[in-house]
Amino acid sequence: MMPGEHVVAEVVFHYLETSHQGWLAVQRVGGGICHLRSDEMTRRDENGDPLYCPLLAMTLPDYPDYVFLVVDSGEKAAPLLWIKHFPYRGAVLPFLRVESRKNKGRVGLRNLFRPSQCCTAQPWNSQGGVNELLGDCNQMFDWEEFQLRAVAATDRLRRLGEEMVTHFRAFPSADYLEQLIITYAGSHLTWLLDAMVPVASWSVVREIGQRLLNQTPLREAFFRQVGETPWRDGWQYLARWLDNRDSYPVAERGCPLSDAILAYGQIDALAGFAQATLHTARASVVPRKRVCMMSTIRNEGIYILEWIAYHRSIGVEHFFIYSNDNNDRSDLLLKALHDEGIITFIENPVQPGMSAQMKAYGHGLNILPNILDYEWCFILDGDEFITLSPSYRTVGEYLESASRWESDAIAVNWKFVASEVNQDGLADLTKPLTQRNRSIVSRGGIGEGWRLVKSAVRPGRAIHSRPHHPIWVQAEKFAYRLSDGSIHSYRNPPPGIGADPAFADYDSCADIYISHYYYKSIIEWVWKYARNSGLDGAMSFGVERYADYWANAFICQLNDPYDGENENILIRLDGLLEEMASLRRITAVAQAENIVREAWQERLLALLDMIEEADVASRLKEEWRYVLDPLVEERCGSIPLHQI
Repeated sequence: MMPGEHVVAEVVFHYLETSHQGWLAVQRVGGGICHLRSDEMTRRDENGDPLYCPLLAMTLPDYPDYVFLVVDSGEKAAPLLWIKHFPYRGAVLPFLRVESRKNKGRVGLRNLFRPSQCCTAQPWNSQGGVNELLGDCNQMFDWEEFQLRAVAATDRLRRLGEEMVTHFRAFPSADYLEQLIITYAGSHLTWLLDAMVPVASWSVVREIGQRLLNQTPLREAFFRQVGETPWRDGWQYLARWLDNRDSYPVAERGCPLSDAILAYGQIDALAGFAQATLHTARASVVPRKRVCMMSTIRNEGIYILEWIAYHRSIGVEHFFIYSNDNNDRSDLLLKALHDEGIITFIENPVQPGMSAQMKAYGHGLNILPNILDYEWCFILDGDEFITLSPSYRTVGEYLESASRWESDAIAVNWKFVASEVNQDGLADLTKPLTQRNRSIVSRGGIGEGWRLVKSAVRPGRAIHSRPHHPIWVQAEKFAYRLSDGSIHSYRNPPPGIGADPAFADYDSCADIYISHYYYKSIIEWVWKYARNSGLDGAMSFGVERYADYWANAFICQLNDPYDGENENILIRLDGLLEEMASLRRITAVAQAENIVREAWQERLLALLDMIEEADVASRLKEEWRYVLDPLVEERCGSIPLHQI
């Protein structure tokens, strides 16, 4: 028998049958592992392509205590497999194999990162025969056991098995991984490396990350073997930027549609060897500046200049702004600001079903190198403003004060700012939002919303972010604090919500909070809902969005007694006006803002006509229809333009 044949005979591939007589499979689009009823395996999409591929369990002779989950999708590129509530994604997912005590031949899949947890395949509901495999079960009974059904391997799987037998090591050293990258001549390096991250010590992952960063030949050998992925791009752009931090063209790559993979599946799970080592390399970068902001903005052009000017006036040094599908012409304003070096504008195209926000955050914290030049990054939306105690002149002074505590992220409480009637009609839209909306909504006016936080994070310490909080690597220490320096433990969530870093256990606003201008005015509330539905160039919109829940959300804060005026931001007027005037002295900026204002007026008036034609008032409860009354006053006049 030839040596190769001997290896193949010992590597066995299996289908995984569940206790519900279903099977584990992989979504062809997205890579999620799911639990399928047998008849679902044959389903196809509109093009006739299968929706699912069978998931396979690979067992190796030298590692009988492990099971390796793989797929043969027929694609050349390495897949990115993921399991809901499981902390790792990759081309290969290794698990500890646990033999069932009562069901001979059945095995459990234990989590290598959290050995107290295992995978579970829950029964299907009445709606269909597909649900997600879960990776965080704390017990092992029937649902957590799987029958391994041996299956003949394809040629490609056979080659993968041979290379796993030859090259896989539990607890590999950095030297071993380096030599593997340099000398490997096969076609499965991504699979091999992804299989070894969960069984390597984190210190080894950190060390090989540093070697990849510091050794160009090693990095180039790695690039030759791995396919096109955002994390590979992240490595290339990081190395180029570190060679010359000051002249590197920060936005040349953009955030293309292919970066949607950054938002696929379990985003708090490391995406294999490439992301794990890239993260450790990014974490080693020493920043030279203090504070920046990252944001996603869409159809908010009329507020952009104030938002930037205000934050510049309190010491924010740079802005990384992602935007997509604007129809208020705000791209022109963002590009003008980008050309002046005031912001970095990154185009962020999306398709239906994609999350523009999650795609952007994944790009900023994995691909964008320049963000690492800042010690802190606030991740805020365009209607959220950092609000400081009068004792701090700048946000840098607050962060200097907060440096008494070792912190990787700071959770900052929200305060909602109430709506106002725009008594001067459309002209009021050019007045500073932070001055025309003055009252703070009380806790009772927004339910548990007062406990929500937004966050500042050291950008090299996060692998992603959700809208309210960063995502970090569980293998690392990560100090997440409230703004008063106490640990953000999020142990007291609102009723019906599990422990979630989006919610603070208590209010901590003495030094800093986020003023959230959520409501603005009724005319802007109407625009907000059209904007969020993706109002297109044909001016189409969904009238169903303007329903009772829409009116009630606005009325709740109208009827609120309020918690006084937002003095901490009102006192910043002089600095705001000075910065706004400075920006508008740039001719291209003023011209672009005029174009935005013209677009807003045209589209806003057209939208209001559609609201009237659709008789939205008749869709609301009679006692709530008064919410629309100010529209008569607020649509009067016109939005003034700069005289240039």
